[in-house]
Formats: sequence, C-alpha cells, structure tokens
Amino acid sequence: MRLLICAGRHYADTLMCLRVLDAYQAINGVSVLIHGASPYLGSAVEDWAREAGVDVVRYPPNWKMYGKQAERRRNQFMLTDSRPDVVIALPGGDDTCALISRARAAGIHVVTVNN
Repeated sequence: MRLLICAGRHYADTLMCLRVLDAYQAINGVSVLIHGASPYLGSAVEDWAREAGVDVVRYPPNWKMYGKQAERRRNQFMLTDSRPDVVIALPGGDDTCALISRARAAGIHVVTVNN
C-alpha cells in the first residue's frame, strides 16, 4: 500500500501522527510512505518508516522557484507523481484541504484525522 500522509505546515503533533501510522500499518500494511518534508513531522515519519521497513518518498516544496505557491504546487505534483493508494490527512489549512479535494476527485481513498 502506498500511503501519502499530509498535514498543515505548522502541525506538530508527532505523537498523534505516529499513532495514526502505527494503526494504519497494523490494519492495512504500508509499503511506501509519501510525505511533503514537513519541518515538524518529516523526520518523525521517516524514522517511523525506517523502523517499519517502509520505503520513503519525500517531496519538499521549492520555495525559491514558486514562493507562496510552493506547497500547493508540491501537493499537486506529489499526488500525481507518487500515485498513492490512500491519503491520510491530519489537520491543516487551505493547501491541505485542496490536496484532499484533488485526491477524492482522483478516486483516491482519503482518511481525515482530527485532534
């Protein structure tokens, strides 16, 4: 299973994020973890993936090239390029909502997590 996990830029609840990943892994199994290189969650999800034997694909936003549109453009590219089977969405803002909408429109199963 290819899992894309996303959250708002300032979302920092690593404990919740790791609990969600553990629960999803126990039920469905994850072979590839895809994420947007969040400064708060990026290293934690990568550590989780290494411990779980899961491959990682990281998509950091290109702030220099795209400025304020970097996250939105990254999210669109991440979604189409990585071909996830499921998106797990933790709390976020407009860009996270846009990613959720695009994923649903593409027929990708989305699981939203609220704190």
